[in-house]
Amino acid sequence: MKSAGYVVLFTIAGCSQGVCRSVGSALSPAPSPAASAVGTVEVPTEVPTVVEVQAADGGERETLDEQIAPLRKGGRHLIAEPPNDAEEAAYVTWIAAAGVAAQSRQPPPAAPPGFALRVVPGRDLWVLSEDDSRRRGAAAVVLRTGAAAPLIVEAPHTFFDQGTLPIALAIFEAQRARALIVNTSHRYGGGPKPSNAIGDDEGEGTGGASADEAAAETQATGDGARTAGSGRAGSGATGVGGSGGVQGAGGGARGDIVAARERPAVTLAFADVAHAERSFFLSAHRALLQSFPGMPTVQLHGFQDSSAPDAAAIASAVGHGANLERLLAPLRAVVSDGKVLAYPADINKLGGATNVQARWSRQMGAPFYHLELSRALRDKLLTDEDLRRRFAAAFAGLVAGKGQEETRPGLSP
Repeated sequence: MKSAGYVVLFTIAGCSQGVCRSVGSALSPAPSPAASAVGTVEVPTEVPTVVEVQAADGGERETLDEQIAPLRKGGRHLIAEPPNDAEEAAYVTWIAAAGVAAQSRQPPPAAPPGFALRVVPGRDLWVLSEDDSRRRGAAAVVLRTGAAAPLIVEAPHTFFDQGTLPIALAIFEAQRARALIVNTSHRYGGGPKPSNAIGDDEGEGTGGASADEAAAETQATGDGARTAGSGRAGSGATGVGGSGGVQGAGGGARGDIVAARERPAVTLAFADVAHAERSFFLSAHRALLQSFPGMPTVQLHGFQDSSAPDAAAIASAVGHGANLERLLAPLRAVVSDGKVLAYPADINKLGGATNVQARWSRQMGAPFYHLELSRALRDKLLTDEDLRRRFAAAFAGLVAGKGQEETRPGLSP
């Protein structure tokens, strides 16, 4: 018999059934990315009143992946659209203020137009995402309220790099990380890497839908499509200008391949959120670093086994305070099949020279860890629960010794 439970609901205008949407307020200026200091982001003074009411479903706890799945529905054929200046300003302000409110367990700020904040029933989690009025491939951001480890977990290619979403969720939960950022649209609109796409990827997907993709389409759990080796974390990305995204073509693998070949690079410049100079995903990353200066980020990617046959994982790190050994040693103790290599010391590819989140972390004085996982390792992590548990535990060293207020579970922020 399911036990009764309670869920926090917000009772101001625009907030109902655990969802806070826009209340039509004027757009606020974006925090300056360079001004990374606690206290620079102010939570609005007019905040929701919090009350407790009995959950209509008897208090059944919804899992985090069940919350994220609907936000990814249809994302395989959706190319991310970038925000304009006003949208970016409002979005960054909202995410940054929500981060501060989550840490201090304050009521959340009202969402800007087109977005909503959902409280996960029975969990200390907020999910910030676009609402159903307009789907444009904006990221899904999960914030842990109250005490949390100072860590941001990111998965920017969950449709293309199969298995990275459930692995990211495992790390987020095992470490009780402060934040999780997940893409909600395919990096190539459902197709393989086109010949005119930017980036330094080593692998290439087939463009066909996997079982995980099909599950996402029906709001089930699971992640994305085919594998792609993608070297991404580092410095010195070069921006590509262009216009907003368009809806991708359907029709399975063949239709995706044809559609991908016809799309101009200017359209896809905003689709790959790990490389795009403007995206809601990048704006969320910047906003969180403003709210939590110096907070480490770990970003997951996947590569084809043939791209680096001897490697199970390839790790790289940039930014102030980054120490790759904190990640390499624990991972090597867990991963027995294949080598865990360091870029560029052990291998000269799949280190990620053009990742924009890495560049912003470095500019804002925060460590950024980029981790490429082979297809074979991802498959094992998805099927071996004990291996997945030990793998997720290996990231504890990234938050050790940070000297921040946030700490391990059980300690107050």
